[in-house]
Amino acid sequence: MSDVAVLAEVGEFLAQCLPFDDLERDVIADLAGQLRVSYRRRGHHFPPDDGLSIIRSGVVDEFCDGELVQRLEYGESFSCAAADPSEFVAFEDCLIYRLPGQALDTLRREHRHIDRYFHAGGERRLRRAARYSGQVSFLMQTVSAAMTCDPLQLGADSSIRAVAQAMSQRRVSSALIVNDGKLLGIVTDRDLRCRVLAAGIDSATRIAEIMSPAPRCVQSDATLFDAVLVMTNHRVHHLPVLDEQQKLLGVLSTSDVSVAREDDPVFFVQRLSRLATPEALREHVARLPKLFQQWVSADTPVQQLTQLTTAVSDALTRRLIVLAQQQLGPAPCEYCWLSFGSQARGEQLLGGDQDNGLLIADGASDADMGWFAEFADYVCRGLNDCGYDFCPGDVMAKSEKWRQRAADWRLTVDDWMRSPSPSAVMRISIFFDMRAIAGSHELAATLQQHMLAHSQRNTIFLAALAENVLESSPPLGVFGRFLLERSGAHQHEFDLKKRGVLPLVELARLHALANGLTAVNTHKRLQALARSGQMSLADSRNLEDALTLINRIRVQHQAQQIADAEPPDNYCDPRRLTRLQRSHLKQAFKVVHQAEEYIKLRYRAGV
Repeated sequence: MSDVAVLAEVGEFLAQCLPFDDLERDVIADLAGQLRVSYRRRGHHFPPDDGLSIIRSGVVDEFCDGELVQRLEYGESFSCAAADPSEFVAFEDCLIYRLPGQALDTLRREHRHIDRYFHAGGERRLRRAARYSGQVSFLMQTVSAAMTCDPLQLGADSSIRAVAQAMSQRRVSSALIVNDGKLLGIVTDRDLRCRVLAAGIDSATRIAEIMSPAPRCVQSDATLFDAVLVMTNHRVHHLPVLDEQQKLLGVLSTSDVSVAREDDPVFFVQRLSRLATPEALREHVARLPKLFQQWVSADTPVQQLTQLTTAVSDALTRRLIVLAQQQLGPAPCEYCWLSFGSQARGEQLLGGDQDNGLLIADGASDADMGWFAEFADYVCRGLNDCGYDFCPGDVMAKSEKWRQRAADWRLTVDDWMRSPSPSAVMRISIFFDMRAIAGSHELAATLQQHMLAHSQRNTIFLAALAENVLESSPPLGVFGRFLLERSGAHQHEFDLKKRGVLPLVELARLHALANGLTAVNTHKRLQALARSGQMSLADSRNLEDALTLINRIRVQHQAQQIADAEPPDNYCDPRRLTRLQRSHLKQAFKVVHQAEEYIKLRYRAGV
């Protein structure tokens, strides 16, 4: 790489890539001169190497124990160290820039942020793998996120009375005793009770006489799990918090841990089932946006985020159902409360409205149907009060057309499929993403089987559904430019949910219905299609990756809006994305476009 123009181009590329984007221009220029170029064909296995490979074009898959861990694309880098259990394979033909190991070592020695970035690479992969199927735990957040900052600090010569008065004024349960910034000891409420009052010590005595000297401490980057373990093993309720230089930053108490526990998603959902009034539910759910922001900041995988937010709406709905029956009495016959749309798929984020219905046993009398009307009104209004707005299209159980006996639902669905008008296709698209929330799950399963049996044989209906899928294509023009809103409140933006997620959701639904698959979640539908041989494994994974990437940008966008005290929405201004994010988003849209081309060939003719 001796040509000046080529080196300049390579330097511009490196300046867009993590972690090189913070390097000075002369350092990047020197780095560009040390790179070696290689072209690797699809299926190439990268051999062990102590250098760094940077992807200029193409895609590389990382495997660990035969399982796909992640897919690396333009601008991302990887290292094939001999001690690393990961294996890297070219998923597409790739152009690779390779930085020799010696040059990488020099770069890491001279630039601390580069070293820390690569040192944490293995930990980040492990964290992603560990969190993929588990729930986020409040014990995994750092101590610094939960500690009390600006702790009360007093000198060793202070009197017991002065310390007690200062603790009372600050309304704190501990005081740290210091000398010239050095931590000497700690005094707690318990010390004042047991060592002073109970022992009859004069309050004028120096605090150093009764403090706990050299208290056990915890590092700020330790997890709450580590801190709780120290508290438990040593029977203490307060831990001073130190940074890497042993500087005092704060104090962590059992009260701080209890407050953090309330932010734990499992605890948050469980508490909904114990609240006794709609007002208490509303107050509790009002904390969700802030928690959502924390979960995003903690790098929670997107699928877990959607599962968590869905779990909240599920728990809220079930609790409102219990409260409704406490007020109205028990249900007069079997029923099933149904969720539709993103809640049914387990893909809910913030800012959505409610989509639900009631499936009632055929034996229900007219008087019973009157009870269910009141019941549905109570639950739907409760959801609305808690921030799940009434559906503008009236797709709610409080509407009579979405609250029917089982036989009437079968007739309604059959009618939609026999005459697939645009409005009928819209309704049945909503209805096919159906999940039982409360009541008789058997009623829902029976209705779903009826729908699947009829949809598989109805090619005209499938063709109409395909037309609906193709009408909501991703916002990417023929020349690879984003198609943006031209006017209105969201000028120069596009709707990531409507134009990004829904096209993918709808094509997965179409394939699932055509093949009689019962899965409702989009990821599970794509996986089921691959297992059944109705979609190639590569296409299934590409669509899953596209959905994950689009939703990741959505959640980051919503988290930033919450931080800026703005209501979360789904509108994205591509100018606010990094160049790498824009590139990935375009690639995701291209994947959906390619999948839509197959739909044109398979379904549009109605055969």
